Amino acid sequence: MRSNAEPQRGGRAREAHVAQAFLRDVRSPAPAQLPIFRSRLQGELLARLLLGPEREMAMLDLAVMLHTDLASVMREVERLARAGILVLRRTMAGRLVRRDADSPLYEPLAHLLMLTFGPAAVVAEEFGRLPSVREVHLFGAWAERYEHPPGAHPADVEVLVIGHIAPDIAFDAAQEAAARLALPVHPVVRTPAQWHDDNDPFLREIRNAPRITL
Repeated sequence: MRSNAEPQRGGRAREAHVAQAFLRDVRSPAPAQLPIFRSRLQGELLARLLLGPEREMAMLDLAVMLHTDLASVMREVERLARAGILVLRRTMAGRLVRRDADSPLYEPLAHLLMLTFGPAAVVAEEFGRLPSVREVHLFGAWAERYEHPPGAHPADVEVLVIGHIAPDIAFDAAQEAAARLALPVHPVVRTPAQWHDDNDPFLREIRNAPRITL
């Protein structure tokens, strides 16, 4: 007769894995930018969904955008949906999520997110839609505040754009981002070859300072 020990061990291993993932999620520190959010992931996820045009997003797309695993995104989205902040919709291709614009929490939360996690979300969206852009980085005062939160609120957002893109196109994208953020957005455009050239002191300074890759 075949023993049931092996399936039981497999079940216990799966349960242990789920428990460890849950504990990691619960123990994740609240973001210093705005400690009312339970984690930095939650703040960034909400910024992607509550700021800018209303749209539905797939869970996997959110995970890729936020540089995290799908399971963490699903747990966070489900929590926020239960709180009435997000709306989940099941489709044949999987679950889609969007903000609940009718929620009384939507407007105040969107305002808080714009002041904290907003620049990363907005800049990523405005510059990410340009086909010739290879990389986008935030640098300067806002990037430093994001990594080391104590201090005065930055007065502008500095963006390094890597790609073969005309300065006027980058300027137009920066103007769109500035209008949404109510902050000046200053783009700096460099080609991939220029970005990899270590002889440029300005770019070397950006590399050695706080920088957020979007």
